[in-house]
Amino acid sequence: MTISREYGAAGLAIADGVAHALGYELLTDDLPKSVAARLGTSAESVSQIASAEQSLPERLLAGLGEGTAEVITPRAPRLPDEFDEAVRREIERTIRERAERGDVVILGRNAGVLLGSRPDLLRVFLTAEREWRVERLRAAFGQDRAAALADIERVDAARRKFAKDRYKYSWGDARSYDLTLEVSRFGIEAAVALIVAAVRAAGTPLER
Repeated sequence: MTISREYGAAGLAIADGVAHALGYELLTDDLPKSVAARLGTSAESVSQIASAEQSLPERLLAGLGEGTAEVITPRAPRLPDEFDEAVRREIERTIRERAERGDVVILGRNAGVLLGSRPDLLRVFLTAEREWRVERLRAAFGQDRAAALADIERVDAARRKFAKDRYKYSWGDARSYDLTLEVSRFGIEAAVALIVAAVRAAGTPLER
């Protein structure tokens, strides 16, 4: 299963809840580590590429997960284009290989379009009212409204552009997904339950 989301739409909380409910592995911030090992470089260097569309709070959280928060800066140094492309190819290969083993929830990384031809795949997109996302970011990171709103607009725009430039599809377009959920209407727990119900109703190998 892949989960894509607007920034601030509780993607991590929902992906974690779905993975726990189904007994699946959750693939998120550990991806730069495995990619770095394959490329013979540091997880921090990979994170600069993998997190290019993220806000500073997201990058800080990723850094904390790797024990390297002190190296995360608002403006990371630009790496050579060849390395950038090598990282992105390795991320894509890692996602495909992990999907082959099944029983995994993959958050972000445009995994839905990468794996879109698989018959055992459920592709989910999470959206939410802008003010709901603003309030969630303010509570999580202590941002003021203007900063939270700026992050939402910038991150969503970057994700949309990256999806169009690299994968030639419209990020967030319901036709690119099997299920689109309005999280601000249902809430996090109900969103988890709806996704799990969709897996079971589909009757695919996703269900145990």
